[in-house]
Amino acid sequence: MGWFTGKSKQWEIKVGSVCFLAILFPFLFPPIAMVYMGIRGKLKILLYGSIAWTFLFGIGYYKYFFYSESKELDFTLFGILFSGAVVIAIYLQTFLRRVHLASIINVDWNDTYDYTDFIRREEIDEVLSVDDFIRQLLLWQQRIKHAEVRGSIFSMIELTKSITEKKGHISELFIVRHAYSIENILQQYYQIELSKLNNATVEEAKEKIRSTLLLAINAFENELRQKDKKTHLDIEVDVETYIQDLKNKRLL
Repeated sequence: MGWFTGKSKQWEIKVGSVCFLAILFPFLFPPIAMVYMGIRGKLKILLYGSIAWTFLFGIGYYKYFFYSESKELDFTLFGILFSGAVVIAIYLQTFLRRVHLASIINVDWNDTYDYTDFIRREEIDEVLSVDDFIRQLLLWQQRIKHAEVRGSIFSMIELTKSITEKKGHISELFIVRHAYSIENILQQYYQIELSKLNNATVEEAKEKIRSTLLLAINAFENELRQKDKKTHLDIEVDVETYIQDLKNKRLL
């Protein structure tokens, strides 16, 4: 784990080397670092900032070299240099996280992303197997008290077993599609139950989650039907191929 991301500290130092230089040596590097961070992190605000600070640096250094007697000018130049380094420091975490996310998803210019959510989702997708997912569902079935939710969980367990049976690649796709979201929804419902709050807002939230679980079951059922349909087509192809092979050998 690094200081700002789920990557290693070495990775952060390598990717953010220009940024760290800008913070440590603010007399030159901040505008360069802003251009680098803006382009690689797809942050337009830093590209605009690089133009502004280049202009400020130019004015500051010009007045410093030609009107160096003024102490006020020294403070002004220090303020320009220091503020550039501060801007780099403020956006450093955002930049590093966007670069990390870019290796997982397609990061668009200036769009905001929940880094923690994406990384947790990625970790679950990488680690969770079908058996793990079923064990998690069984755990939530034991914890959650509401009978309808427990019934929904039971249906999802049975459908999951049917969908992923003897199909490795289908199992992986199934986990990517459903595991994170379903677990997150069940965790939210469990936390609401633990809170023991009882008002209109809470009841509305619980009903929304229950409705979402029913929609998830419907999606599971559609996925199972698609699997059965594909299996049926595969059988037809195999049968036709076999019959044609027999005909070619003049056995039919």
